[in-house]
Amino acid sequence: MHEPTEELFLGVIHPDAALFADYFNVDQASREHRNYRKALTEAGARVLTVREVLLDGTLDGEGNAVEGPALDALRTFAGEFLVYNTDAIPAQRDAQRAYKEEVLRKANPKDLLRIILLQPEVVLSHTEGNTGFAATYRQRPMMNLFYMRDQMIATFKGLVIARMHSPQREVESRVAEFCLNKIGMPPIGRISGEGAYLEGGDFLPFGSSAFIGCGLRTTQKAIDQLMENDWLGTDRLMVVRDNWLEQEQMHLDTYFNCIDRDLVTLSANRYKAGPDSSQYLTVDVYERKNGRYSRTVEGACFVDFLEKTLGVKVIPISRPDELNYANNYLTIGPRRIMAVAGQSQELQQALAAHGVDVTWIPLPNLTRGYGAAHCMTQILGTEEVF
Repeated sequence: MHEPTEELFLGVIHPDAALFADYFNVDQASREHRNYRKALTEAGARVLTVREVLLDGTLDGEGNAVEGPALDALRTFAGEFLVYNTDAIPAQRDAQRAYKEEVLRKANPKDLLRIILLQPEVVLSHTEGNTGFAATYRQRPMMNLFYMRDQMIATFKGLVIARMHSPQREVESRVAEFCLNKIGMPPIGRISGEGAYLEGGDFLPFGSSAFIGCGLRTTQKAIDQLMENDWLGTDRLMVVRDNWLEQEQMHLDTYFNCIDRDLVTLSANRYKAGPDSSQYLTVDVYERKNGRYSRTVEGACFVDFLEKTLGVKVIPISRPDELNYANNYLTIGPRRIMAVAGQSQELQQALAAHGVDVTWIPLPNLTRGYGAAHCMTQILGTEEVF
């Protein structure tokens, strides 16, 4: 997980450009994230944050830098995100490259962390007096990094680095990969190539199988890579095809989710949609035999597949509850979920009637970034939860 702090600010002052739904309070968002992590810990989860992983082994108890391999690696990594722009003073290019390395050697690890999260660019110009230089400053903050679901997927074989569809977010996968390598869980693969995009919000393990959404953010080319490289570790992959392609339901986990092997939720607009509607969902099923996947079902009605083929109960999510991210819950065990607080009495009663143990998490600010409880977490190992 990643607790958002100062890197959010430029995003909330122009939400559309940041891929956010609306303005929200940065400090309150950080507080909500801390409270959510506390609830996860109390539920038995071990929670790692990006900040903790990046800084691990680089600071002593007084906050001073500790020289060693961890700090060396952090310095090198931070250097990839700090730009000294010398276009206006090309004769200074080599000198400024050396000066940048000097600054990085002196920087406290927490400032190296800020460099990574803010991606600053120092645009240099020459002056006659004082220090001889002036600058303007630009930032490309990682304002969506707190949605840690999307930079990777955790399959039954290991972790696969995703390829983000939005230019605002493409750099986040590099941070995720650095963290994975540091904690000794190197990824087994990385999505690459023209037209191949994968975001983790489209991937949902289901027992020993898995669902994956193909639509606005994840493409068939990426899904093919997962199968061709045998990165999934499952004998059945169910590809949910979305033709609506709307931002409000950008990922599979915004309109569909799994509570137990016989209980799922689905947005009502998808549940009720007929074949003539763009909101109608179909499913293709791929099965693995002798190490190769082949398609065994094509274009089936997703609702019928859930109810008749898989035999699961579907709880439709009303439009008001969907807009409050009712589908974007985190399943922590069979019929145990962490969900966004404030859902309707009807939904609360439906969940209770099916024996679902819900921990309600208040997230009024964080959800304005277009995500919720599921989006903000990434599991590091996939076992059958139910």
